[in-house]
Amino acid sequence: MKLGEKIRSMRLEKHMTLRDLSRKSGCSLGFLSQVERDKVSPTISSLRKISDALDTNIISLFEEEKSINSIVVRKAHRGKFENKRSKVKYELLRPQFSDTTIEALYMYLEPGAKSGAEPHTHDGEELVIVIKGRLKIEVGSKNYLLEVGDSAVYKSNIPHRWMNPWDKTTEVIWVNHPPTF
Repeated sequence: MKLGEKIRSMRLEKHMTLRDLSRKSGCSLGFLSQVERDKVSPTISSLRKISDALDTNIISLFEEEKSINSIVVRKAHRGKFENKRSKVKYELLRPQFSDTTIEALYMYLEPGAKSGAEPHTHDGEELVIVIKGRLKIEVGSKNYLLEVGDSAVYKSNIPHRWMNPWDKTTEVIWVNHPPTF
């Protein structure tokens, strides 16, 4: 099931109109209509607003069916989703629908991928490990260039952002506590 179909299905299961979802999410009616018809690719920020309005999490918008309780995630069965606008592909490294308080993601960052134009903050902590390529992170007023094997950990309430400054895809493992998706 495509993302737009999944959102529409979840909205209808909750007996919500498109107008209800618009009011609750703060997203325009026209935008939501295009999302549901898979005409536009929403940003992570928009997906968070939509998932909050549907009383779910972002990952559930991409899942086909609930996985069985397990502590193991096989590479072929990782929950996957993509944000074309930010040029990032995500693979969930924890079991889907897990009640764990950490979130681990394997991320593929295309050249020019970035977390946003401005630094942002939220509750929690983050840990990033560069598997392939290079990653530039800004935490507070400091900039860091991470290369293969390098890692960084920081409190998420410090303004931060990241980008792939390399001309090839960068691969990282990103761990968040608590989960952001």
